[in-house]
Amino acid sequence: MRIASLKALLSRLGRDRRGNVLLLVAFSIVPLVLATGVGIDYSRAARLQTRLNAAADAAALAAVTQPMMKRTEADARAAATNMFNAQVKNLPGLIYDPADLKVDIAAGTPGTTNDRTVTVSYSAQSVNSFAGILGMKTIAIGGSSQSNAIAAPNIDFYLLLDTSPSMLLPSTSAGLKKMRELTNCAFACHLSQPHDEGIYVSKQNVSTNLPNCRNPLRQDVPACFDGSGNVKFPDGTFADSYWLAQNKGITMRIDAEQVAVRDLMDVAKDMAQANEVTYRMAVSRFDYAPNFKTVATLTTDLDSIKTSATGLPITRWYKNSYITSSKNIDDKSSEFLDAFKQMDSLMPDPGNGSADSTPQEILFIITDGMSDEDIGGGRTHRELQKAHIDKCNAIKARGIRIAILYTEYLPESLEGNAWSQTNVKPYLDKVEPALRSCASPGLLYTVTTDDDISAALAALFRQAVATAHLVQ
Repeated sequence: MRIASLKALLSRLGRDRRGNVLLLVAFSIVPLVLATGVGIDYSRAARLQTRLNAAADAAALAAVTQPMMKRTEADARAAATNMFNAQVKNLPGLIYDPADLKVDIAAGTPGTTNDRTVTVSYSAQSVNSFAGILGMKTIAIGGSSQSNAIAAPNIDFYLLLDTSPSMLLPSTSAGLKKMRELTNCAFACHLSQPHDEGIYVSKQNVSTNLPNCRNPLRQDVPACFDGSGNVKFPDGTFADSYWLAQNKGITMRIDAEQVAVRDLMDVAKDMAQANEVTYRMAVSRFDYAPNFKTVATLTTDLDSIKTSATGLPITRWYKNSYITSSKNIDDKSSEFLDAFKQMDSLMPDPGNGSADSTPQEILFIITDGMSDEDIGGGRTHRELQKAHIDKCNAIKARGIRIAILYTEYLPESLEGNAWSQTNVKPYLDKVEPALRSCASPGLLYTVTTDDDISAALAALFRQAVATAHLVQ
């Protein structure tokens, strides 16, 4: 009887479905918890890998800082290794053996380049909190970073300054307006015989109270008013619009050009010190070919360049078209081709700029880009021509880079000058493309009226010497 009752009880239990869901949930909780835990482990591993990737970036860059570029590859490898290890030290949940860090350094070809590429590769493990139950104690992580830099080279800079008459334009809109009000012409013409061109500077338009002239003219008096009230000089000539612009405090492009060069010397000194290199400077000026002049030979004394670039000699013409009283050159006074040839002969072949080589070289040109010369029997009063570009290319082929600051020649500067309207204005839009062809890639900078020429020249200089970058 008891056996029959037990069988009946078991039969009823087998048919009863109440509580099955609870059992299923109980059994499923375990894998759900494990899945969530494994997800947390992988998230932790991903965060660790992000931290280690950042450490690899920092390590790769540490090996190519400008001071480190002066050191040996062994020093660079040590710098990268130390940087990485310092960044990952004591990271929670990380298993990392310094032996698993690899720093590869590829140098440029000796004697031709001065660069270094550094690749930092690492492998490590992230400790699991949940997956360990399944026998998965850790998750492998790894990555790499690469940096490249060119060691800041020693550089010789050859500054070529355009001092032609077209640079005697005011550098601001207000200055252009004032010059036209004073003389009906925006150009500050520098002439020995300004009256032949209808330029009269008299008591009515000067800001200085000058003495009346005596006969004979006193050599110790810089200027005086003659019997007609015109400003006269001790040599018997009269004041021109260039003198008037200075008297009125109107800044011309040629003035701003000289200030920019002087300001650049401080920028160059700071960058040379930061990069632990040597920069040397030389300065030349050009207009009419026979007047080409090197006003400062190559020197490391950058402060001396400030003096050399002050009061640059400005060619004083006799009158329109005449460079002297007997020499009519038809105003051809922007002879780029001769200037380029002069600079080509002046600059020696450059090296790669490393400590065991000769300096690199950069030809810096500040100009409005408007040529006025005879080339192959043809007159130019327009943008640089093929002969100019060919010479630029020949200079660049020697390994010398060319940087150009273009003081933009604007149509409004020609207002009131009929000859310029006909012979110059149609070509103005071609000036910048021609200068770009002459300049090395990325080294043409345009500055226009009312812009800061000093800031523009400094920006171009920084662009020319910039080197390091992260590759990946």
